[in-house]
Amino acid sequence: MTDDDEPITRFEPPTSLEELSEALTLLGNLTRLRVIAALSKRPMFIQELSGELGVSYPLLHLHLKNMEKHGIVKSEYAVGTDKSTRYVKRYFTLVDFKIEVTPDLVTRLAEKSDTKVTTKKRTKR
Repeated sequence: MTDDDEPITRFEPPTSLEELSEALTLLGNLTRLRVIAALSKRPMFIQELSGELGVSYPLLHLHLKNMEKHGIVKSEYAVGTDKSTRYVKRYFTLVDFKIEVTPDLVTRLAEKSDTKVTTKKRTKR
């Protein structure tokens, strides 16, 4: 479940230069890379991640929300109990993904992008 009603999609290989750029931007953030490293060990809730990474809860929440939106992590709620109270914690789990950027991929996506631009220019006339 997510905070908002947006559906979660699995992190898919990019099909356009724009999607490739977005994926690289998402993965090019040091905090997000550290989150991926931490979650590769085990699922955690935000407070655990915050303490382990030394990142504030609000900032980490924004990163996790973005990562979940793009299908890199998923979350689920778990009810816990201790001696005096019951509580709900939202655990985050890393989704297995792979992205391989090669010159061939960039060339194919660029050619596809150029074709769309050329087609759009022709139809405007």
